[in-house]
Amino acid sequence: MALAQALEPDPMTDTSAVASASMEDITVRLGDLGLAPENLRFKEPADEGVPQLAETIAAAGVIIPPIVRPGRRGEQPFMALDGRRRRLALLALRDAGRVDDDYPVRCKLALDKAAQAAAIVLPNTEHAPVHVADVIVAIGKLRKAKMDTRSISAALGYAELEIKRLEALAEVHPKVLVALRQGRLTLKQVRLFARLADKKQQAEIAQTALDGYFQDYQIRRVVECGRLTIEDPRFTLVGLDRYVSVGGRVESDLFGEFPDTLLDPDILQAAWRNRVQPIAEHLQAEGLAVYLGDDGDFGAPEGFSRLPYVYRPDLSEAQATALDEARYRVTQLSSELQDLDPTADAAPVALGPLLSAMAAVAAAPLSRCKIGAAMLSPAADGFGVAATFYSVPLPAEALPDEVEDDVDEDEIEVASRYGSAIADIEVPKADVEVDGSSHVFHETRTDVATRGLIRDLADDPSAALTVLVAQLFKQLALHASGSLDVGAAQISGTRYARVGAPVMPALDGDVKARLERRREAYKASGLRPIPWVETLPHGEKLALLAELTAISLNVREARTSAIRHAARAEAAEIAALCGADISAHWTPDAAYLGVHSKKQLMALLEEMGVEDDRAKTLKKDDLVAFVAEAAAERQWAPAALSWEAAGTPVIDSDAEPPAEATAGPVTEPGSTEALDQIAA
Repeated sequence: MALAQALEPDPMTDTSAVASASMEDITVRLGDLGLAPENLRFKEPADEGVPQLAETIAAAGVIIPPIVRPGRRGEQPFMALDGRRRRLALLALRDAGRVDDDYPVRCKLALDKAAQAAAIVLPNTEHAPVHVADVIVAIGKLRKAKMDTRSISAALGYAELEIKRLEALAEVHPKVLVALRQGRLTLKQVRLFARLADKKQQAEIAQTALDGYFQDYQIRRVVECGRLTIEDPRFTLVGLDRYVSVGGRVESDLFGEFPDTLLDPDILQAAWRNRVQPIAEHLQAEGLAVYLGDDGDFGAPEGFSRLPYVYRPDLSEAQATALDEARYRVTQLSSELQDLDPTADAAPVALGPLLSAMAAVAAAPLSRCKIGAAMLSPAADGFGVAATFYSVPLPAEALPDEVEDDVDEDEIEVASRYGSAIADIEVPKADVEVDGSSHVFHETRTDVATRGLIRDLADDPSAALTVLVAQLFKQLALHASGSLDVGAAQISGTRYARVGAPVMPALDGDVKARLERRREAYKASGLRPIPWVETLPHGEKLALLAELTAISLNVREARTSAIRHAARAEAAEIAALCGADISAHWTPDAAYLGVHSKKQLMALLEEMGVEDDRAKTLKKDDLVAFVAEAAAERQWAPAALSWEAAGTPVIDSDAEPPAEATAGPVTEPGSTEALDQIAA
């Protein structure tokens, strides 16, 4: 702090350090005072604090006398061993014409060599810097000594505002200054304490700093809680002059760090209500009920409803056109009012048409209801006022002809929130046998089948290209659900994996190994992905396309109750495209067979055509090994792992529509039925 520097002359001399030496009090003319070359800072120029020191000396004189020795031949009569900055400050005053060479300077004369040596060294080596906490305490003592602010300001040569700030800091609890001196608090944090009137609370928070676990937010939260400032959104429309004119009081922050505080919240609220009254009357004239509130985020007023979410594809052509026109009108009016001063007397009247245009935007998408109410609330940005609109149902006789009786707003909201059934893609229902199968068994079987399909598709670039194009066509051109889990190909950039299950080297592990080799080649090239892919021969590009498309497949079903019919249909189509045969790469191993029961293992032997009575006598582990060996000898895999065999859909035009395309009863969002649908 500058004041601490000003109170430190050059540096502040501890005269007791040389008191034992031979000293004599004298008064020296400024014109007879020179700087001894022995001074440790003899060659240093004046620093930026010297002008302020000069002001302090002009106000209070030289408080700590410099130590001098008699001048020698060619020197001035007295030479300062200590007091270089004080002398520079006096010379600055002389150059400014505020003192002359006859200005008396109280000094201490070092008479012998020992005293002179002490004067040269000790004031510089034994000086302790003045801590800002000591300065604050000193100011507090001056006030307790009945010295008023003006007198302290004049004595120290500082502005009264800075003295007032130091006085405020001097009033904090002693623990606060102790923590400041120990470095546990910053000066900025001490200023926060000064804003807190409760000394007991100050002490409690300061103790946390002394204990080493103080956080800045602790004091800031207490100080800022409940403060009403000029940053309040209501103040945007009211303005300072209007607030003050009706008796509102304002308090400026002493330290200039916080915005001005408004001391009369009731006056501000009343002024804001008066300001928005013309806007309310304008909307009321258009048939709307108008309410005033802090914001429009809470529930609708009684008798009104919040507006449904606007999903543009659900709008009719006329509604979309009306919405665009209403939005353009809002933009047009906002541009015309961009130079409007919200505090001007005419501002509320000018804002009325803009709020009406906003109401038209809210009304444009509605079919079975209309805008019936508006909630006006303060807004810090823009014009200082925001509006939230609410709807009321239209009477039956007022409904537009194009609105069908069996459609309501809730139905639209449920469809937009939870997704709609696939419209352009027929999803045949797969015939899957799950009786007697556990969830783990079912997931394992579909997991291995997925890995097998990945391997076969990776070997057929032509089929992979078809899959990729079809997937993009489905997502971008057809009316399909946005959920990736509906289909087999997961073209979201996610590689297939089952948590906790390692890769299968002969199946998906082979594809991942290929991609790892390509990754190493890419890194060695030093190129970015697009240029690197461009350098590949056409055949290599197609091979990479096949591998990437294949590794995105996911047809795993985690539960027997979660049959993915659409994914199974696509898996069967992909298997047919690439002639999938999992047995060409893999036969059942112990990891796969271990989730089977003994009954299921015996069924696999029967499917292989193995007739061996010994199998019935084997324990589970031995039976697993027996089945694995038999499958390897025959290069055989279960038919259930063939998507064509196990998942080929049976399309029956007379059958009931598939579950994904069946429109069930509409449920209220948030109801138990709706949550059950989401979980499923």
